[in-house]
Amino acid sequence: MFRLIRFLKGHIPATVAAPLCKLIEAIAELAVPMIVASVIDIGIKNGDKSYVIKYCSIIGVLAVGGFLISITGQFLASKVALGFGTRLRNATFKKINALPISTCDKLGGSSLVTRVTGDVINCQNALNMFLRLVLRMPFVVVGAFVMSMIIDPILSLMFLTMTIVLSATVACVLRLTMPRVKKAQKNLDELSRVATQSLTGARVIRAFSKQQDEKASFTKTAELTANTNISAARISALLAPLTFAVVNLAIIAVLWFGGVKVNIGGLTQGETIALINYLNQAFFVIVNIGNIFSVFTRCSACAARVNEILDAPLPDNGDETKLKDENTVLRFNSVCFAYEGDYDVQDVSFTLEKNKTLGIIGGTGSGKTTLISLIERFYDPDVGSIEFCGRPIKEYDIAFVRKNVGYVPQRPAVLYGTLASNLKIADKSVTEERMQKALELAQASELWQALGANGVIAEGGHNLSGGQRQRVSIARALCRDNLLYLFDDVTSALDYKTERDFINAMNSVDGAKIFVSQRISAVSGCDCILVLDGGRIVGRGTHDELLSSCSLYAEFCASQSGD
Repeated sequence: MFRLIRFLKGHIPATVAAPLCKLIEAIAELAVPMIVASVIDIGIKNGDKSYVIKYCSIIGVLAVGGFLISITGQFLASKVALGFGTRLRNATFKKINALPISTCDKLGGSSLVTRVTGDVINCQNALNMFLRLVLRMPFVVVGAFVMSMIIDPILSLMFLTMTIVLSATVACVLRLTMPRVKKAQKNLDELSRVATQSLTGARVIRAFSKQQDEKASFTKTAELTANTNISAARISALLAPLTFAVVNLAIIAVLWFGGVKVNIGGLTQGETIALINYLNQAFFVIVNIGNIFSVFTRCSACAARVNEILDAPLPDNGDETKLKDENTVLRFNSVCFAYEGDYDVQDVSFTLEKNKTLGIIGGTGSGKTTLISLIERFYDPDVGSIEFCGRPIKEYDIAFVRKNVGYVPQRPAVLYGTLASNLKIADKSVTEERMQKALELAQASELWQALGANGVIAEGGHNLSGGQRQRVSIARALCRDNLLYLFDDVTSALDYKTERDFINAMNSVDGAKIFVSQRISAVSGCDCILVLDGGRIVGRGTHDELLSSCSLYAEFCASQSGD
């Protein structure tokens, strides 16, 4: 948690003032028992009404002043905590967006959502409690002990004994609850994952009538999470009765021995009442310390998960933002890459020149999309190098490379908003004329006529067909001029006529292009075609050359032509 202190920047004065306000409140609180003692021993004993009224008025002033100071401290602590939470959440979300895809895959989407929401809120609440109580609580305990020493050094030993026993009790309870709290946070990640999976896959689940199975899976995970939290709560529940027992025994001892001292004149009735008040003040503080440590235990687990994101290494990012005037746009030099274990792409080499088209074809799992991901620098190759416009791609700023590459993913990503807002993702300044032209090239002119610029697109594009979503993704990439266009199996949901019209329309677009597809019709017109099998290039050449030189390509042609 202390590693996150840097997010307090801008709230340092309030961070200092909040605990100071609570400290002043504690001082007023510690003064009250001594005033009450003097009222009993002097005012009431002597029947001095004016004395009683005077010091009762002082108690009232201390109460009102303490209340106002306490409210001020609460306000400042809340303000600091909210500012801290906002900065931490923004920084965590920003870091998640900058993380390599491999790190996001490892952590999992549901876990990332939990960390940027629930975990940050827990850290925020812990800071709020820390500012309000961290300085006040030890001061009250130490102050109460000192005041009891002033009243009677011998009876104050009971106070010390009670404090030690309570502290040991709290420590034991926390030691037992901490592992359960950490396990509960992991269970919460799993619960989030199951819920997300059920919502995103709702159509498939309902299509196969698997609602009951999903409900059972969610219930099982929810019950596991609840049982872990209940287990921790049961142990924490022991804290209250144990502490009450210790405090009440201490009060009985003070009354017993204090009564003896009162009878022999070694202690007054008011001082006995003051000792009991100080015992109660220390009791409530120590019990709250136990609750605070429980919150801090949860916060510690949450802060570690947030720090795991903040400390995650980012991909090597160059600073070059100028392109060489090279005829070669892209070059792969013996590139090898593996997600885990064996290489998924091995010894891939090819060159793509300006305004040329490259087709990549292969069976499922042959590494086609992986090559596209390497070009976009979602991943970096384990072996070999990739050059972009004459320089190693790692020398360029990642954002600069992506601004010069038009990327259309295999799974069309359409966001909630309007048709225009989806097209403007590539370029905010794009004109309506350019958007209409892009839709025309993507064979989706009817969408503009049907929806218009402000036509609403549902979350995930659920009010569009699969082919419409693909064509909106294509049009988005065409809304700006790029040196390189990456089309990753973007015609899979299109009919053959629309596919042909789109491929023909792309001949009028300047820039190098890579078409990844399992359809021969999508790549047959390319200047060069790579045939992948098991992550390796097993064929290279034009359509006519591959028909005679690559048996796998010939099989694809035969299977798709019905020959």
